Amino acid sequence: MKLIDRIASIKKNRDFNNVLFSISSYFITPIVIIITTPMLLKNLGSANYGIWVLINSLINILGISNFGLGNAFIKIGSEYESSENDSMFNQLFSVAFTLSIILSLVIITLTLLFDTFVFPMFFGTSDVNSILPVIHLIGGVVGLRIINSVISGSYMAKQRYDINSKVNIVYNVLTSILFTGLALIYKDIKLLVIFLFISTVLLLLINAFIAKKVNSNLLFRLRLNRSIFMEIFKYGIYSWLQMIISALNNQADKLVIGSLLGPSVLGYYAVCMQLVIKIHEIPAAASAFLFAKFSSLYESKQTAQIRKVYSIAFMCKSIFIIIASLVAYVFAHSILTLWISLEFANLHTDLFRLLVLSVAIGAFAIIPNYYLNGTGFIKINTALSLSTSVSIFTIMSILIPYFGDSAAGLSRFVAIPLVVFSIIFVNRKISNGSVNTEEGGVIKQSSLLG
Repeated sequence: MKLIDRIASIKKNRDFNNVLFSISSYFITPIVIIITTPMLLKNLGSANYGIWVLINSLINILGISNFGLGNAFIKIGSEYESSENDSMFNQLFSVAFTLSIILSLVIITLTLLFDTFVFPMFFGTSDVNSILPVIHLIGGVVGLRIINSVISGSYMAKQRYDINSKVNIVYNVLTSILFTGLALIYKDIKLLVIFLFISTVLLLLINAFIAKKVNSNLLFRLRLNRSIFMEIFKYGIYSWLQMIISALNNQADKLVIGSLLGPSVLGYYAVCMQLVIKIHEIPAAASAFLFAKFSSLYESKQTAQIRKVYSIAFMCKSIFIIIASLVAYVFAHSILTLWISLEFANLHTDLFRLLVLSVAIGAFAIIPNYYLNGTGFIKINTALSLSTSVSIFTIMSILIPYFGDSAAGLSRFVAIPLVVFSIIFVNRKISNGSVNTEEGGVIKQSSLLG
């Protein structure tokens, strides 16, 4: 009975559910994509499938235009959640909701005004003409996702990342099946874009329903307040910069390698990196809920609990990183042989192992990153992220003429001092029981009601 009770207790544990469903979402979505991609490619044709990939890439790029609004709302909202201040939480939500609608309308307007200039840059003139009747829906999808980030943020601020993961799993599976079915029956990419827009509307409505179920006091009303706006802006602008830095990180190495070493080298580098990066992405996805948790614990000044949560999280992630890295390093040749081919493994095992080591080192900064963002040190964290990125890609550009593809791995070792600094900085703050931040905490109620 004790074992059964223990299992039941674990299932009810919010942190456990957050980790479980975040990892599940991370794995299930790629599996569905792997299964449906060949069918989409076959039925749409390579040209139309390429346009479909570009449409989704463009939507993701334009998604950066949310100016960090969703993360800012989660950060500040989790602080109010810790003090059980529903009135302040609702005011914050109303302002964030209003700002998201304004941003959405701006994005839609810009895409309508500059469609003939912007979209041909990505699709080419002939391809734009083929989807011109529905191309304006792309701006609508981006705008709706900005609004949705605030609505879903209303329960993520309450550390219910498990709900967001469940919704994403269901949405991604159903839409993948839908798009594949449409491609099979109609072979019309315009229809896919239309249903992408419709599914985004439905996702927003479902999240609105869920948000209301989680928090029955939540009010969907329009409101602007200067004090709340400034608090959102002060945090959101740095969160936005981190999003831009992250987006650049995902592409800059490919641009540098492609321009200096050519598409052939870029091809096998991208294949190796596609697997190696999981050493970083899996623990990052599993621990994403810590952002809201640290923020809530910080606001309620539970320094002992912060220390406990941080220590456990850092230990668990370190164990995963070490084990995953050792397995990937030791069995690199076998992994590449099974995954790609023996010839590929013979040629690129050394590069794969070098990337494993360099990526693993950077992964140790994941938990400090969530701590810094959640406890008000976002300026320091942004500076660290920017310094790391600039250093890596500068060194990469310098070393490539001398070391070739190995420079892609060697350059990442320049991040070691910055990773060590972030770990030491956080450990000192936790050891000292510090609860002061560079931002000065959440907005005072009097300033909002005055």
